[in-house]
Amino acid sequence: MDDSPLIVVDPARPLVDERFAVRLAGFPPRRRVTVRARMPLDGGLWAASVTIRTDDDGTADLDSQRPLAGTYDTADTMGLVWSAERIGDRPAAHERTRTDGNVSLTATVGGRRVASATVEHRFQREGVTVESVDHPKLVARLYEPPAAAVDDDGHHPGVVLLGGSSGGFPSRRVASLLASRGYAVLALAYFGRDGLPDRLVEVPLEYVESAVEWLAARNHVRPDPLGVVGWSRGGELALLAATRCDRLRTAVGYAPSAVTFQGNKLLSDPGSAWTVDGEGVPYVPLARPTGFRCRAVAGWLQGQPLSVRPLFERGLAQASEKRVRAATIPVEEIGGPVLLVTGDDDRVWPADTLATRAMARLDAASYPHTYDHLRVPGAGHDIKVPYHPTTERATRPFPLPGRPLALDMGGTPAGYARADAQAWERTLEVLDEGLYP
Repeated sequence: MDDSPLIVVDPARPLVDERFAVRLAGFPPRRRVTVRARMPLDGGLWAASVTIRTDDDGTADLDSQRPLAGTYDTADTMGLVWSAERIGDRPAAHERTRTDGNVSLTATVGGRRVASATVEHRFQREGVTVESVDHPKLVARLYEPPAAAVDDDGHHPGVVLLGGSSGGFPSRRVASLLASRGYAVLALAYFGRDGLPDRLVEVPLEYVESAVEWLAARNHVRPDPLGVVGWSRGGELALLAATRCDRLRTAVGYAPSAVTFQGNKLLSDPGSAWTVDGEGVPYVPLARPTGFRCRAVAGWLQGQPLSVRPLFERGLAQASEKRVRAATIPVEEIGGPVLLVTGDDDRVWPADTLATRAMARLDAASYPHTYDHLRVPGAGHDIKVPYHPTTERATRPFPLPGRPLALDMGGTPAGYARADAQAWERTLEVLDEGLYP
């Protein structure tokens, strides 16, 4: 019988949004063991570690034993992923390499390496297909599930996916994972690409409506109901679109706003972010608190992160009641399940406050469908899908001449890890409820 130390991983080939377990077996009893994880991801090399003690049988379970030391401090195997820190760079692939995201594990006892294993992280299931949309007025990609994933009538449920204020295509990782779960996903760009507005200013809502109709017309997509999932300003757009498009009857917003704000410009008002029939949608403009510009310049020069949440809060406070009411999205008109996901430390805009208002509006309307506000302690604005490193989420570089400005996103690594996992689980539940009638 082979009593060599083993790192046992289950499952060994999970999707990146699935948990995996790590157990140690055949190790010396009652000894400290350090497990180290390294992974290439998004052009960087990341590393994490945990030290635990084996029991009398020489075994240990990372999901049930609190670490003695390491980069995280709770009994959680996935801490080897979310607590990982960037330790270097590697050449970035155009999309991703076959090993991107794989987690290499090693175990050492007394400084000697005694076991190793690899978790093969998959970004999508075999059979998922991706193609650019051939349409003169749409800039999008269609992610389709494996052919075997169709339902009894030969159709997939459909989802429109919307990114945030960075522009361009939404997350390919989210789209691939949703397609892996059986959804046909239209990943829609709405500004920041050729043929679209350069900035998030005066984006026609009719463009999204055309995309919804295009998706509904696909042979293997169930045309009604469809869902929409959006992040940040894309969450605002998701709620707006779902109130206007009868086919969109399930809406999920990550760090969204239930009030429409001005287009994306911090120090002046460029007008509405959205239009209908060529006219700007009613919106709330931003307002700078006294001294904000000076604090922003000082922070930029000193490399300090800047929170822009006060611009939105002051804008709401200074706008008339009539203006705020006109800019409030009538979420009660969506006609299906609604999920809003926020962190209690969002420093970009008051998504948590506005989601609470949206819930109150649904309460007042005796909304007949499922609706939920998932507000996660310790999370900021940058909630994503699990399981990825969260150690660089607290800030995001904003390009400026000379040096980038660090935008303060809020949140802690552990808070983001909780939010990613909880939000994704609820997202899949809500989509399942709304799109599998």
